[in-house]
Amino acid sequence: MSTDLFDMFSKVFADYGYDIKRFKAPFIKRRLDRRMRIIDVHDYTQYAAILKEERQEFEELFASLSINVTNFFRDFMVYDRFKSSILPRIISSSHQHDKIRVWSAGCASGEEAYSLAIMFTHAIGKLNNLSMEIIASDINKKTIEYAKNGIYSAKSVEQLPLPIVAQNFQKLTNANNIVEYEIISNIKNLVTFKVGDILSNDMRCFDVIFCRNVLIYYEREAQELIVTKFHHCLKDSGYLVLGMDETLLGRKCEKLFYPLMARERIYQKVL
Repeated sequence: MSTDLFDMFSKVFADYGYDIKRFKAPFIKRRLDRRMRIIDVHDYTQYAAILKEERQEFEELFASLSINVTNFFRDFMVYDRFKSSILPRIISSSHQHDKIRVWSAGCASGEEAYSLAIMFTHAIGKLNNLSMEIIASDINKKTIEYAKNGIYSAKSVEQLPLPIVAQNFQKLTNANNIVEYEIISNIKNLVTFKVGDILSNDMRCFDVIFCRNVLIYYEREAQELIVTKFHHCLKDSGYLVLGMDETLLGRKCEKLFYPLMARERIYQKVL
């Protein structure tokens, strides 16, 4: 994607009050090409003009910047290691009547947030003195609404262990006689979904932040800003979990976190 082309669309986004310069140019180009194919437009200048005139098309393009490739307990070994090694630390360090707070940043259609709710609920068990909440955020309004419903296809849960499905999902048959699975209410109620960009969030005091497979779509400078933001949002000695293709190694922000489990990309905040 040429600099002139990227600058042209950067101005369009800026006119709507958004900054896309923090995203990698190839990622933006893929999203532009996808939307242009959908509406059968073949010229970038023409598409830029359409975006300026049609707010609805701009909203569709903007929503497509959300990363929607996800599934329950993605990279299961990460969850398994977190549950066995990190969760006991969080629980033991929590005081009576504390609320454990988790942020699923870039939650897409909600599978990660619900996976976290299931994992924490199982770990906390019958400890009545502890409660928890999960804040799940994404810039895509449509995927947030989908996530709130908590209803997923049979394919979405087919790789999960049967006990997890039996304990945390209700089997449904929709109007088209298609089998679906709905997250049960006591899991669903632990998650609050919000529309918003990671950098615009002003939330604080999280025990854990999961931001997996999101940073790879941002430019290096934006990654630094996001990780610094996470450092401010976490409690002292809080934890950050990144995607398997993401690392803090060699970054300015590397000094903000200690790599507890480098292979699983699990980090702890440095004071």
